[in-house]
Amino acid sequence: MSTAAASPLSDRVLAGTAPGSRLLDVGCGAGRLLADATAAGLAVTGVDTEPRALAAAERAVPGAMLRVADAHELPFAEDAFDLVALVQVLEHLTNPVLALREAGRVCVPGGAVRATVWGTPDECDAAVIGAALAPLTGAAPPPPQNNPGPDRSGVGAPPLTDPARLERLAGLAGLAVREIAVVRVPVVHDDADDLVAGVLASGPGRPAARPAGPAAVRAALLDALAPFTHGAGYRLTDTVRVLDAGPPAG
Repeated sequence: MSTAAASPLSDRVLAGTAPGSRLLDVGCGAGRLLADATAAGLAVTGVDTEPRALAAAERAVPGAMLRVADAHELPFAEDAFDLVALVQVLEHLTNPVLALREAGRVCVPGGAVRATVWGTPDECDAAVIGAALAPLTGAAPPPPQNNPGPDRSGVGAPPLTDPARLERLAGLAGLAVREIAVVRVPVVHDDADDLVAGVLASGPGRPAARPAGPAAVRAALLDALAPFTHGAGYRLTDTVRVLDAGPPAG
């Protein structure tokens, strides 16, 4: 099973929150952050557009308040939460400014809105996965974006990796930016089967497996990730940036 060692990303997103604080996890997925927050004594609520993801989150955090909802239109009153988290969500949204504005609306004045985005491809070992699978999809890569450093993904830099752009979007959403932190997140796969299963279940893996088949995906991954072997498994380390902002106090 793949693991993020010591959950440094959750630690940074939840930093400074006291037991009893109210967390809204926007795009909660299978509930990893919700579980970590519950263990820290927070009162947790999660929303996601995918009912299957919410079903997994319910299994991970029994009793959590979970709802199907869109980040662009959150079904909560103003000032309902002390911390609003959007973990690896903004890059998938049509209007990240609107989502950040909604996060600020439901966050108490002086509370925290924390949104995370990937680092640039040269900062993320997982970019090698995208580069390995790109030839299998048959899709033409989008035009490359400005990116300081080598691009190992084969598809240009992902959106929102530039801290200046992230800060600007937060400002357009009416949020006061406190910090954009950098977190290094190690991910360990126990063996090749665990690695391949995780990729096949992911966004990059499914489009590659449809035309090429799982066996081709496996061969491409094991060849590309040979430099990342760690004992019987694999260890990759990715950079994530954490926007720490919030509605202005008072």
